[in-house]
Amino acid sequence: MRFKYYLNPVQIRFNLKFVMLCILIGLISVVFVKVVEYSYNVFLFLEPRLGWWLVVYVPAIMLIVIYLLRNYFPEAEGSGLPQVLAINYLPEEKINEIFNIKSIFSKILLISLGTLCGGTLGREGATVQIGASLMNQLTPGATLQRRKAMLIVGAASGLASAFNTPLGGIVFALEELVRVKRAQINMLKLAGIAISGIISISMLTNYSYFGRVARQLLFYDGQIFLAAVVVGILAGVGSLIFTRVVRLLMLDSNYISAWRKKNPYKNTIISGIIVALIGIASHSLSFGNGYTESRLALDNQLVLPSSYVFFKMLSAIFTTNSGIPGGYFATSLAIGNGIGGLAYHWLSWGNPQQFYLLGMVAFLAALTRAPITAIVMVIQISASQVFSLPLIVAALVATACSGFGGKGIYEHQIAKITN
Repeated sequence: MRFKYYLNPVQIRFNLKFVMLCILIGLISVVFVKVVEYSYNVFLFLEPRLGWWLVVYVPAIMLIVIYLLRNYFPEAEGSGLPQVLAINYLPEEKINEIFNIKSIFSKILLISLGTLCGGTLGREGATVQIGASLMNQLTPGATLQRRKAMLIVGAASGLASAFNTPLGGIVFALEELVRVKRAQINMLKLAGIAISGIISISMLTNYSYFGRVARQLLFYDGQIFLAAVVVGILAGVGSLIFTRVVRLLMLDSNYISAWRKKNPYKNTIISGIIVALIGIASHSLSFGNGYTESRLALDNQLVLPSSYVFFKMLSAIFTTNSGIPGGYFATSLAIGNGIGGLAYHWLSWGNPQQFYLLGMVAFLAALTRAPITAIVMVIQISASQVFSLPLIVAALVATACSGFGGKGIYEHQIAKITN
């Protein structure tokens, strides 16, 4: 019976279309990587030449982004990740509004422009939405429940392609997205991740997102577990502060968020000037999503200053407050690096690479409230399997600490999207 089912012409067409869409997710992910890299390289070329003119350049580019967003590409609003996390709560018309073909182009365009001005934002959440948007084209006439299941498959494939973390995509889907337990959906999820991942790897090579930490730097003794607890507490508290400030500026009903809503362009100018000033004060360390500094730090080529976490967090907050699309999934890894570096400057145990990894997993876990995803992703993006036990401790402590602050930032954003 199953053999006849798979030979059914309808099923064959479905499978072929599914494979093609998974290939497209991988291809578009690669294009997105290259476009964002080029945009940031252009910014790095301009930044030293502009000097203090950055206080004009940064808000000017942000204004262009906001104008395009409000007048032509409203579907590109937000980071993309909260939209995906809200899939199970969205009505059909909202799904069609958020996850359409136009959103793919608009996300790439606006996030690339945001990167061109040095904004502290990530493309990874947008890649998750792009994957879901592509998979939304697979079964347009299917039931809403089935369409949502396929959106989850596309989202997981997008995340795996964005970070080159197939296991991270699987765990993310299981921990955060999946609300059904059908074997067929699970198989499609695995197949989608595998196909899009193969395409991404074949074009970008089998790279580790943040490089590979030298194995000799990862051996540890019992003292590192105390460090993991300290870093976990710092990350948990840091995520609470980050969430509260973002809520104050953007999500809660108050005078500040009301003014922001009524004066979007003035808000963008002010936020852009602040982002530029933070960048100048940090000697350019706060610009961008933190990928370069994080990679150099983990590769033992850079020791992050203790002030890095404060500059990076402030830049991320005001880049987000400006209203330009882009998320802080990847940026949270850079902030976590800064938290780890701060703890290392205080404690001076072991080596800084251990603390950077602890900070990355702890802040990502605390912010997303998805500790298993954070652990798997940090292990994969840094090839640090031998350091997994301290990472688990840091992630659990950070998640527990952040839980004292009530709902996480994504839960607040989901509530805003679904209301």
